[in-house]
Amino acid sequence: MTIAILLTMSLVGCGVNSSNKNPAQTDNANYKTQNYKQDGYLGITNVNPNDPLNPTYHHYEDDSNLMKNVLAQFKDIEKSNIAINGPNARVKVKAKANLTAAQVEDLRSQVQNAFDTNMPRYKTTVKVSQ
Repeated sequence: MTIAILLTMSLVGCGVNSSNKNPAQTDNANYKTQNYKQDGYLGITNVNPNDPLNPTYHHYEDDSNLMKNVLAQFKDIEKSNIAINGPNARVKVKAKANLTAAQVEDLRSQVQNAFDTNMPRYKTTVKVSQ
């Protein structure tokens, strides 16, 4: 009988919370919840930009091919070189020899405008030589 009383007292003593509060609740409930983006990935698409399912997923190869296609539209370009370094793109263009200085500057301006329009995530520097 003594064992039964001790067992009952130990079980009752372990199960009673004297503060009558749920231990999961806190006194300070002033916190803000943040919702995940509705992207199907619980907001991680901004965390992993190289996820092929991410709409902003690109390779440097894809970007350089687009840059080459932009340059192919200009008939006064003899040769070109593209160097991509992170968010910076350096474009060196050799203009055809029969262009005047004003035409070379106009070509540089047109190429710069085309890159700024088609590749807005790169800070592009265009240099034209003759």
